[in-house]
Amino acid sequence: MGTKKVYDMDELQPSTPIHPGEILRDELEARNLSQRGFAAIIGVSYSVLNEVINGKRPISTEYALKIEAATDIPAYTWIKMQSAYDIQTARRDRKLSVILDNIRKSVAVL
Repeated sequence: MGTKKVYDMDELQPSTPIHPGEILRDELEARNLSQRGFAAIIGVSYSVLNEVINGKRPISTEYALKIEAATDIPAYTWIKMQSAYDIQTARRDRKLSVILDNIRKSVAVL
């Protein structure tokens, strides 16, 4: 029988990048908190929080710390999710892919 591949969690990526705002939306729903209510709790405008939740704005370090204070979910978790989303999104950029391929070809001959 063949050997079974064991995957590192960092290797597993969704087919479509998931913005951390989607996770925050799920968290607020699980806690029965409205976006407006949560925005007031963490001291940000509803419209900006809504943009984060809808993936139109990133979760910054400041936002991650505010979310941590309100939810006890560590700020680094939000930052790590945002970074993973940003990297997955960048990997899908065709222009950047061409540049990266050219870099790989250049260093392969060194």
